[in-house]
Amino acid sequence: MHRLVVLLVVILSLTISTVALADSPVVVDCGDGFALNAVVDAATLASLQSSLEGMLDNPTGVVCSLGVGALDPTVAIPSSSSRAFVVGGGRFDRGPGPGAMQGCGLNFSLSAHADKNGVHGEQAYTINSADGCGDLALHGHIKANVTCLDVSGKEAQMKGVVSEVSGEFFSSLAAIGDTLETDVEDNGNPSGGVPDRIDVFPGPQGTNLACLASGSPFFEVENGNVTVHQ
Repeated sequence: MHRLVVLLVVILSLTISTVALADSPVVVDCGDGFALNAVVDAATLASLQSSLEGMLDNPTGVVCSLGVGALDPTVAIPSSSSRAFVVGGGRFDRGPGPGAMQGCGLNFSLSAHADKNGVHGEQAYTINSADGCGDLALHGHIKANVTCLDVSGKEAQMKGVVSEVSGEFFSSLAAIGDTLETDVEDNGNPSGGVPDRIDVFPGPQGTNLACLASGSPFFEVENGNVTVHQ
């Protein structure tokens, strides 16, 4: 009887370990009509959960949901050559230095992926009164879609067309129809001690279709997480 109990415990432990290590189908839905469907390992699943928590803790108006264990049957999973995606949420600041913008926190939400119908996603940035942003002239919001995505290892670049812009600061940088570029670097979950990095740049209209991930973004993500998957 003792041997039977030990055997059952061993079998149960192996079963739990196998389930924990198994790849999981996931759906990330940000409400833009183009949900991300993918199959990911346990580490990527944990990173996605951390990224979505970063969105909730640092709101931009974009909220994504994560479904685990079931794919949308109407959407085919991309082939192995096109599984790249980025999901991120959190906050970063402009660092020390002169000027009202320096030290002011920016909340961000990102989602980008490719499927058989093209490249999809959203980029959103918001400045509110948190983290030294008391100057009302800085408060505002900018939002763009994603029309190109390039992933190279742990780095990624996405670009899209600005669809919303408000506030003096963001309005001085870009207008509706301009290009918004985001560059990110995924250095693992925040508990790892090495922060992810991010940069965001406005660009002229018509420059939103060519992306190239290269070079480390400058600003450290202080609260939140970026998931880059190739």
